[in-house]
Amino acid sequence: MTTHSLLAIDEALERVLATITPLPSEVVPLLAAHGRVLAETVRADADVPAFDRAAMDGIALRAADGAVGAELVQVGESAAGSPFSGTVLAGQCVRVMTGGVVPAGADAVVPVERIERLDGGRYRLLEAARPEQNVARQGSEVRAHAVVLQPGLTITGARAGVLATYGRDRVRVARRPIVAMVPTGNEIVPVEATPARGQVRDANRHALTGLLLPTGADVRQHPVATDEIAALTAALTLAWQDADLLVTSGGVSAGDYDCVPPALAALGATVHFHKIAIKPGKPLLFATREHAGRRQYAFGLPGNPVSSYVCCALFVLPAIAALQGQPAHWQTLTLPTAAPLPATGPRAEVLPATLVDIAGRTHAHLQNFTSSADLTRFSQGDWLALRPPHATAIGAGEPVVLLASPRP
Repeated sequence: MTTHSLLAIDEALERVLATITPLPSEVVPLLAAHGRVLAETVRADADVPAFDRAAMDGIALRAADGAVGAELVQVGESAAGSPFSGTVLAGQCVRVMTGGVVPAGADAVVPVERIERLDGGRYRLLEAARPEQNVARQGSEVRAHAVVLQPGLTITGARAGVLATYGRDRVRVARRPIVAMVPTGNEIVPVEATPARGQVRDANRHALTGLLLPTGADVRQHPVATDEIAALTAALTLAWQDADLLVTSGGVSAGDYDCVPPALAALGATVHFHKIAIKPGKPLLFATREHAGRRQYAFGLPGNPVSSYVCCALFVLPAIAALQGQPAHWQTLTLPTAAPLPATGPRAEVLPATLVDIAGRTHAHLQNFTSSADLTRFSQGDWLALRPPHATAIGAGEPVVLLASPRP
């Protein structure tokens, strides 16, 4: 296969997403839903505010009585959770606390900083009251039955608070995708080991897991598999048995010891593509199989650390989003480049980038790295820049495309 016949990366992503069926949902307690993906439409069960609410500490009064210098008599107090039950009449006021119920008859709240307390439970206004001043009317934020959260949203702290606001102590969420992580290679040794000549530590496992965990995936670790078809097939059989998504690293190039493609074939997998027009990451493989009544997915990532990381970011992360019913296409951000960039070749290029300020404007500074094995230098970037194939050289200040979210 020549470089010119390689699958374009956007077409490769479309092929991945076309195969994916979202996972079933489940109901969990609200405290267990943080970071999960919402799988239902949530509607308000009541107005918010549920009553006319004071936005400041002060006195509630009729705005018609609120001229500068007017003196009003306090007839009660309305604290949060302990409302005043009467009605405010002409010349009267009620002491009210932030969040308290604005009593009937009152249509303004003058803050404590703008009133003078007198003897005999009286107050003098230091500024005029305006109708609706510091009053949040019932339903002014959200009306009962209005949609407040849509399926596909990640349940953040704020959204968990919204769910609690509307009485949702249990919530329906997408099932967490089970991801089986299987590094491959005879040269891989544990992180704590001292590599012999020709060996490398198991770095890909940790780099990829760091990418996957923030997605909500249930990442399950499996031992490093050796570069021998029978042994690799046995290892993948075990790892893929219960996993929705199998992620391997290494063993997908064209060498004598690249055994992932035949091992997947032995497990009944259909390869949808193998090798794409990207630098780094050309050997990427994507496959699916039907097993035990459900569809399973597999990504064979390249073994070089930067290639593996890039392919995981560009393809595995969108796949996990799609499995949970979330938008899965790359979100991009265009910024001016801080320095000139050379022309690209026939493959799309991915480079690490940082954001820098130049003359008060944010620019993208693309980092150089020596090779697809140079994870150390690659890690100095916080963003991924994506340059198209056959792009012409550009000067400083010209636009460059970044993936819209910084890397976890």
